[in-house]
Amino acid sequence: MARRGDVLVARRKLGFAAEGRAEHFVVVQSDHLRDLDTVMVAPLDVDGPLYDGDPLVAHISAKEAGTKQPHVVLAYMLSATLLDRFETSSVGRLSPASLASVDALLRRTLDLR
Repeated sequence: MARRGDVLVARRKLGFAAEGRAEHFVVVQSDHLRDLDTVMVAPLDVDGPLYDGDPLVAHISAKEAGTKQPHVVLAYMLSATLLDRFETSSVGRLSPASLASVDALLRRTLDLR
């Protein structure tokens, strides 16, 4: 059961990461919707110069991403995906501060107050 802020790994390529790389996603949907077969996620990408100063990404640590390198959350690339397309357990978890940054990006992206 995926919880908001969990980082999941796709079992099969969903079309985001480079060939041969595991695709990581953070769950952004409410925990009140945990009983659904689908989950709303935002993809992660390895942090790098491409994302310097980008107002649409949230920088997260390697530990949070469940990887060896820091990553960014691409909150503007939301997707609803069947939960069974992900490994059964999470590999990381966003800190409350990182999740708050993602929430702010989602509000800005979706023009929510």
